[in-house]
Amino acid sequence: MIKLLTIILLLLLLLIGGTRGLKTFFSIYFNLALIFILIIITGWGFNPTIPTLVISIIISIIIQYFLNGYNKKTLSSFISVILILLLFTAITILLGNNIYIAGYSEETIESIGFINYNVGINMIPLANCIIIIGLIGTINDTSIAISSALYELHENNKKLKIKELYLSGINIGRDIIGTTANTLFFAFLGSSMPLFIYFQDFQYSLFAIINSKVFAVEFTRIILSGVSSFLIIPVSSLMTTIILKYNKEELYEKIKYYLRRQRITGSRKRITSTNNSNSKKRK
Repeated sequence: MIKLLTIILLLLLLLIGGTRGLKTFFSIYFNLALIFILIIITGWGFNPTIPTLVISIIISIIIQYFLNGYNKKTLSSFISVILILLLFTAITILLGNNIYIAGYSEETIESIGFINYNVGINMIPLANCIIIIGLIGTINDTSIAISSALYELHENNKKLKIKELYLSGINIGRDIIGTTANTLFFAFLGSSMPLFIYFQDFQYSLFAIINSKVFAVEFTRIILSGVSSFLIIPVSSLMTTIILKYNKEELYEKIKYYLRRQRITGSRKRITSTNNSNSKKRK
């Protein structure tokens, strides 16, 4: 059945997306292989923070450049993703070390009680890395949507000023926020349905649910994913605006114009001062 579903997915991607659909299919398996590499590295006992950050950047490169090619919109989107990824890696590490979401929860211990808990892995960095991995898809998706829309807008109307183009990106982002928030909510809700059934069967109180470690982990993932998806909107808008408006040719032309104007102004000042001095001598 899994093979049949995979074949159906490939056929639909080819039918609808063509060459890009085929690239999308292979990118899924590339990213899956990278996640397996991260699991192996973590299983060897290494601190997974740096490997997770490196693999997240590689996954972002695959998503941005392998699927969309090298151009201004992918460049601006990639830079925005890296900035947000670095920022939220620091935030996740700070939160993970202070809200105690690492390790096995009571619910997990009951289901894996027959194995040895001493796995030789530091659970705090592992919990942080799980949250970081969850950010990749949402910020890449939102960022490329903003940069692509602004790129098309700029190509169709290059007379737009910097402020107008940036505000257009913010307005586009406002339309995306609602669907992004609901997508995140239902994605995490769907993955947590067995947990809620577990809470109901064992008659957990609201206070017990809120204070359970497994609920804290899911809630932290939802909040950080939502905040990162919303924050990527102004960052992508600003970065795309800068890259589209301040290309090398325009920048060189502005520098030349400024230097030429400075020379003309300096020449006029010298001529004026010379004429003033000559007129004083005549007097």
